[in-house]
Amino acid sequence: MKDFFTCTGMVLRSRPAGENDRLITLLAGTEGKLNVFVRGARKPSSRFAASSESFAFGEFKLSHGTSAYYLNDADISNYFEEFRTDIELAAYASYFAEIADYYCVEGDDATSMLGLLYASLLALNNPNFSYRLVRCIFVLRAIVLNGEFPGLPQGRSFNEAVIAAIERIENADLRHLYTFKLTYPAEDELFRLTTEYEKRFMDRHFRSLEVLAAL
Repeated sequence: MKDFFTCTGMVLRSRPAGENDRLITLLAGTEGKLNVFVRGARKPSSRFAASSESFAFGEFKLSHGTSAYYLNDADISNYFEEFRTDIELAAYASYFAEIADYYCVEGDDATSMLGLLYASLLALNNPNFSYRLVRCIFVLRAIVLNGEFPGLPQGRSFNEAVIAAIERIENADLRHLYTFKLTYPAEDELFRLTTEYEKRFMDRHFRSLEVLAAL
């Protein structure tokens, strides 16, 4: 293994480590999910303070120590600063990050999940999409990426717009994933199916769902 390597990634979680450091969970594309120590990141003067915050997206230069990864440099292209001042946005973004954390592991290529996560956070910031629709698209596509998506349940009728939405979510190129909207009744139908599949395929308690439920 090389002493240093660079990867495109996004910080899924950030928590204190020791007196001045941070430990981040980085979704690192082809490298999968990595836990990375960021030395001195909690110091006000640290150049890594912002790049070690949740949702920071860009290029990360890492080194591999005897038992952990370490951050040596970062070139952040999007900090998603809006999520730090809007509790609802932050709750949705945190939920998406928790799902990515749930599905991804070190060493398994997470490029598709990283692309989905980044596109979904951009969509949350787009006033043309409701938060609820973005949640439906992200959750169902994540299930697709994990190879578990069963399609529409058999023996039940669905709005034609919902049928078309499911087809797009399951098969569309990422560039065309967030290119449609639904009427409120159709979106409500899709949301009910999404929550049904969340419970069926994601066997974990997501803390951010508690925040969303309270909003």
